[in-house]
Amino acid sequence: MMKYSEPIRGIDFHCHVDLYPNPTEVIAACEREQIATLAVTTTPKAWPQNRQWTERSRYVFSALGLHPELVGERHREIALLEEYMKESHFIGEIGLDGSPQYYKHWQVQIEVFTRALDAAQRLGRRIVSIHSRRAASKVVECLEERTTSDRVLPILHWFSSSMAVGRKAASIGCYFSINHQMLEHNRGIRLVRNLPEDRLLTETDAPLTFIGERKSEPTDVIMTTERLAVVRDISVVELRRIIRANAMRVFRFTDV
Repeated sequence: MMKYSEPIRGIDFHCHVDLYPNPTEVIAACEREQIATLAVTTTPKAWPQNRQWTERSRYVFSALGLHPELVGERHREIALLEEYMKESHFIGEIGLDGSPQYYKHWQVQIEVFTRALDAAQRLGRRIVSIHSRRAASKVVECLEERTTSDRVLPILHWFSSSMAVGRKAASIGCYFSINHQMLEHNRGIRLVRNLPEDRLLTETDAPLTFIGERKSEPTDVIMTTERLAVVRDISVVELRRIIRANAMRVFRFTDV
């Protein structure tokens, strides 16, 4: 288990370690390269194996999830998610997706998401990594209605909504994990430039994102931090300090 004094070169708060061909190699690389990583899952059935892979890691933590893109076919697994949540302080990836191909399951998505939030609130000290594509306003509404900031710490993964929604999310305690693809277009840059400094985290969403022709890896958060420093117009050293301080605040929420 990582200690506060452990050296950290980068922080990846949203990575699908189990989607790589060899997850144990990725975890070993995180250890070697000193990348603190939240390994999210897309279905609760995947979590026991992920927990086993990461249980001896100083840097990689396994999160328990039920991805909104899969809810249409796997919504009955919400009961398993709720049961496993008793054992995990890290929840993710959960959330809502308003894209056309998933909107037909919108009401089921809301039911699953709110049940997960209710469980997190009831159990307390839960960190939740949240998918909010085309659904950020509803995600924030659900968080405000179902959770309190002393019991649930939400991280909006790859947040892409408006600055108004971002301000609202920050006001109820949300953090924002930033990946390099968010910094590749003007709209994303404007948004990221204006998010609160004390709520910024970094992520890769690897291996679902790319650096050129190759799939992203957790170590790519080092490059993301450098790009983010340019966008925020501060030194890389100062931004690293900010990201680390924010991450330690998140980890302390669970008493890790």
